[in-house]
Amino acid sequence: MRGYPKVFGGCAAAAVVGMVLASIGTVAGPQDRLRADDWPQWRGPRQDGVSLETGLLARWPASGPTELWRSPLGAGYSAVSVAGDRALTMYGTSAGEFVLALDAASGKPLWKVRCGDLFLSDSYGNGPRATPTINEGRVYALGGRGNLLCLDAVTGKTVWTLDLLEKFGGKVPEYGFSASPAVFGKLLVVDVGARGGRSLAALDKATGEVLWTSLADKPGYATPIRVEVDGVPQIVVLMGEALVSVSPEDGREFWRREWKTTLDANVATPLFHQGRLFLSTGYGTGCALLELSAPSGKPAATQLWAGKQMQNCFSTSVLAGGHLYGFHNLILTCMDFNTGEIKWKQRGFNRGSLLAADGKLIIYGERATLALAAASPAKYQELARAQVLDGKTWTVPTLSSGRLFVRSEQEIVCLKLTP
Repeated sequence: MRGYPKVFGGCAAAAVVGMVLASIGTVAGPQDRLRADDWPQWRGPRQDGVSLETGLLARWPASGPTELWRSPLGAGYSAVSVAGDRALTMYGTSAGEFVLALDAASGKPLWKVRCGDLFLSDSYGNGPRATPTINEGRVYALGGRGNLLCLDAVTGKTVWTLDLLEKFGGKVPEYGFSASPAVFGKLLVVDVGARGGRSLAALDKATGEVLWTSLADKPGYATPIRVEVDGVPQIVVLMGEALVSVSPEDGREFWRREWKTTLDANVATPLFHQGRLFLSTGYGTGCALLELSAPSGKPAATQLWAGKQMQNCFSTSVLAGGHLYGFHNLILTCMDFNTGEIKWKQRGFNRGSLLAADGKLIIYGERATLALAAASPAKYQELARAQVLDGKTWTVPTLSSGRLFVRSEQEIVCLKLTP
């Protein structure tokens, strides 16, 4: 999967979406239906924060898009995953952390399952950080303290569970387990962060059996991704102090690049496009673009450029039309993907997040300011803006079937983005 047609390619993009989704093996819904508009995992079906949906509203009224429903929630930053008629997320209260399934159309609670004790943080908020992954009728959810659950997506019934600390050793990372569990074919890959060759683990997604463990790195907070270059598949993960590529077959290391931050917080997910890999972190480190290759079947990475002009603290950039859009610390920034040249900057969202869809950016600010802007390198062109929630909002929105799901640490709201 070296790449796919331009994300705003209309009919061409729609025609290949099913093939792309099938190739990464992560999308079947609760009834095993493959739908192009599902958003079944962290950063969507292709792990890139881009939706292929079209026909979305070009403007909003001052009050914002039509609200379909809202529901109380709790602490945490877990995003929403959607497959078929179900929307899933995680939250925490004094009673613990929970996986919650809602009817995507009405917001009606369908089931909730306790995932473990509440993760507590002195300065970065409490509750779960990871986003559930929905695959072939099952839900994979990881709590802030390392409790991994496999649940039936329809009923919430437990299929299997695994305590990462008990199984692999190690300890809870300073900011909690945050990397979402990722499904690649039959593998469920999790960033464990234990030493002694047990930093990264691949499980049989059906049974929870450990298939392999690898690496001796500090834990990171970024979700693993799958790439394929010159016919060689790789799992790439940003660990605590390095970007590492391993074999999906047995976890053996292909290549690594040292990548340290002053806060030990590698959070943003790497972004792969047409053989090139972009990574960015905050806290003084910056960004880089790597060219991936596999001469004689041996994967390698060569740096094309590096700089400090895009520092994603925790919100990952998106790629649209050859340009990256992301938050350089507190500033929304547009940057040329291939050269690193800055095109424009826009303040006002603080620690925001965003996704791309239908030629536009859907931007969600730190204090629940929701904005719609053109995905254009020419200038920042805002099309609409609304205040949709209150409080701190560090969770990226989710778009599925024309519905936009946004949350805070108190509520989740579903908005209608189709005419």
